[in-house]
Amino acid sequence: MSEKGIGFGLGAVFGETKRLLVFYDFSGMSGRHIGNELDDSLNYGVIENCEPATDTGLYSGVVVGFGSSVAAAKHFTTGTFLVNDKANLAKSNIKVTGTDNLPYAKNSTMFDFQFNGDVSDCVLFGSLEKTSTTINEKVITGAKGYNIGITDRGKLFYQGFDGKGDFILTADSIELAKRNIIGFSIGGNTLNLSRFDYLNHQVQTESFDVATSSIGNNEEFYLGGSQQYFRGGAAGGSGEFKTSSVSLNSFCLFSGYVPPSAMFSVGSGLIGDYFYSVGAQTLKKQITGYNQTVVYKTGITGYDYETTGSINISTGRYMLTGNLIGIGTSNYQEGDRYFLYRSFDSALSDSGVKTFVKEEVGALYGDGGSGYQYTPTGEGAFDTLGLRDIDVAVNMYAEQRGISGVATVAVQLFGSRMMTGVLSGISGVIQEPRYKTVIDQPATSTSGIKLGGLSEALKKNFIYYLGERPTGKS
Repeated sequence: MSEKGIGFGLGAVFGETKRLLVFYDFSGMSGRHIGNELDDSLNYGVIENCEPATDTGLYSGVVVGFGSSVAAAKHFTTGTFLVNDKANLAKSNIKVTGTDNLPYAKNSTMFDFQFNGDVSDCVLFGSLEKTSTTINEKVITGAKGYNIGITDRGKLFYQGFDGKGDFILTADSIELAKRNIIGFSIGGNTLNLSRFDYLNHQVQTESFDVATSSIGNNEEFYLGGSQQYFRGGAAGGSGEFKTSSVSLNSFCLFSGYVPPSAMFSVGSGLIGDYFYSVGAQTLKKQITGYNQTVVYKTGITGYDYETTGSINISTGRYMLTGNLIGIGTSNYQEGDRYFLYRSFDSALSDSGVKTFVKEEVGALYGDGGSGYQYTPTGEGAFDTLGLRDIDVAVNMYAEQRGISGVATVAVQLFGSRMMTGVLSGISGVIQEPRYKTVIDQPATSTSGIKLGGLSEALKKNFIYYLGERPTGKS
C-alpha cells in the first residue's frame, strides 16, 4: 500500500483527492517525522496526517505515551505502538482533536486492520459521548458522534443514540477474516457497514436506516477507543478503552457519503501497490506512392558476321607463280611503246600465289609518260596536232615464273552471330512502393493498482461459523 495508491484510487473515482480528510498510513510510519505534544504533564507521540489528505496540517493523531519525557514518548511510539508497519491498538489509542466542524452525520471511513490473536469486542472508531442536562427538573439526555467496532463474535457493529435512546446495529451476514478492509458510510438517513473482498472482487454490505439528524458533531474521535462504550465500564468511560489484539494498517476518513461500490474502488489502493510505466513507441511503414519502371522485351535485334577461322583447301596440283625483278630503267621517246608491269603480290600473298600482268602502253600513258601536258611540235604544229620529243625513264623488269611450293590454298571462314538487345515491345511495368515511417502507437503511460503479496490473511477462515472462535468459545 502507498500514498500514491490511495491517491490513484481517489482520482479514478472522484477525479481529485479533496474528499480525503484523514489518512494514516502506518506502513513505514516509523521512518517519518514523529512529533510530540505536552498535554497535562503527559507526553504524546504525534502521528502526522499523511498525503494525499487535503490538509496534512489538520487532524494529526496523538498516541498517549508511557513516560514523562519526550524521548520516552517517542520510544514508546516507535518501539511499542508502531510494530511491523502496523499500529498496535492494544497498546494505545490514537486521539484526533479539532473535529468539531467535521460532518459526523455525513462521512465515510475505511479501515485496513487485522486480528493479532483471539477475537474480542472492541471499538475501531469511537466518537460517542453522551451528555445530559436538567430542564424544569427533567433530565434531558443527548449524544455526540457514534462508535464503530467488532463484537466478540467477530461482527461489525454501529453504536448510536437518537430520540429513542441507545441502540446497536450489527452486520450479522458479514464474515470477517484475519485481515479485513472494511468501510463505513453514513448520510441521508442511511448507514452502510461493508467488507471488501478483493480476492473474489465482491462487496459485502448491510444497510440500515438511521436518523442522521440526531447525530451531533464531536470535538474529537478515537481510533481504538471511545469516551463511552456499551461494555466499557470504568475504562470505557475514561476515553482510554483499549482494543484487544487488533493492529491497524491504515485508516481513511472521507467527507460526505461514499457508496460502498465507490469505496471498494478507492480501497484497492490500501492493499495494492501503485505502478506507473511508459510504454514504448511503435512505428510502422506507410505506403505513400509507387515508382514505376517500364520493362521492354529483349531478343534478337540482328546478325553480324565474324571470322570463325581458316581452312587450307587442297587444289590437287601445283600452281604457276611469278615474280618481277627490277633491272633498272630505260629511256623512251614520246610515242614509243613499252610494257607496264603490275604485280598482284599484295592481293594474293595470303594464299601463297604470286603473279603479274603486263600492259603495253605509250610514253604518254599514265604516270610514266609526259603526263599532264601536251604541246604540238614542228612548223605549224599548233595548226596540225603533233607530238613533242620527250625522253621518259621507264622502270624495267625481268619476269620470273615458277611453280608454287604447295598444292593448297588457305581460305578464311566466316559465320553469322546473333545480336541481342532491347526491343521496342513492352513486356510489363514494375511498381516499387515508396514508404514513410509513421507512429503506429505513441508512447503512452499506464498506471494503476497491482494487488500482490500473501493472500492467506484475507481468506475468511479465521472466524468460524456460528461464532466459534479460535479459543473455543461460542
